[in-house]
Amino acid sequence: MTNIVPLGGELERLSRKLEHEAQMFLARKRDGHLATARRWLIFDLEFLFDRSRHQGYTQAEGKDAELSIRWPFHQVAAVSWMTLEFVAGETVPVVQGPFVLTTEDADERTIVTALFNALEQEHGAVATTWGGEARDLAVLRRAAATYGLVLPHQLIDGSPHARGRLDLCRASCVQASSVHLPELAAAVGVPSKPTPSEDIGKHCEAGNWATVRDQVLADVLTTAVLTVRHLAAHRQIECHQPNTLVAIADAAGAALPNSEFIRRSFAPWARGKKAESGLRGTVYRAAA
Repeated sequence: MTNIVPLGGELERLSRKLEHEAQMFLARKRDGHLATARRWLIFDLEFLFDRSRHQGYTQAEGKDAELSIRWPFHQVAAVSWMTLEFVAGETVPVVQGPFVLTTEDADERTIVTALFNALEQEHGAVATTWGGEARDLAVLRRAAATYGLVLPHQLIDGSPHARGRLDLCRASCVQASSVHLPELAAAVGVPSKPTPSEDIGKHCEAGNWATVRDQVLADVLTTAVLTVRHLAAHRQIECHQPNTLVAIADAAGAALPNSEFIRRSFAPWARGKKAESGLRGTVYRAAA
């Protein structure tokens, strides 16, 4: 009897991956960026909890139920992303975004689709998060399966070390204990979350979308700064960092001029770092 092996999802996944890589190669060659440009798409999510379904689950499972509301019951309530493209020979990256979308504007399916489209359109961009492997990507996979969406190529490989992704938390900590984004930001003097991490879920549930928008935006901007520093330290990019900070701040301010975080915290800080950089070096004083 002949054994017939069905051609399942693995073959289809491989075919899609090879097709994407071919398209990426042709697109970058056509654009004249082959081996001269690298992109990182940095994104962050905020969530609402599906309390009604979680309650149904706990009632059905009884004493064996997991009482904490874990990622299957987390619904995407906000997303922000931006792209940094580093071109060989240029001292400042090309900045696209940041973009912000919340439940005030669209439902979960639309929000997730917008992020997926952005990832697909950025040929070869490394999907970059802070701690995304621990929750965000699981929620996105759940959403894709729930709504019949197709995952962008960066999110298909389940390995936490996939080449198409960078979890900056994992890459920074390695075998040291994992830390929170505002924890590292405070330690190295980078502005971060305008609202305490534990409070943002309450703002999502209350519909305080201005607060939520500033929070998810702040996470992306903070992660972008830390990403630039990390990549430069690991010899993956070369740039003028003070000018890069100002470029990020200017792009953010132009995209979202009503952001309190940008206007009051991030932009002044970036310009301050630029000013500080001009004071470095030997200081000559007149003889008495």
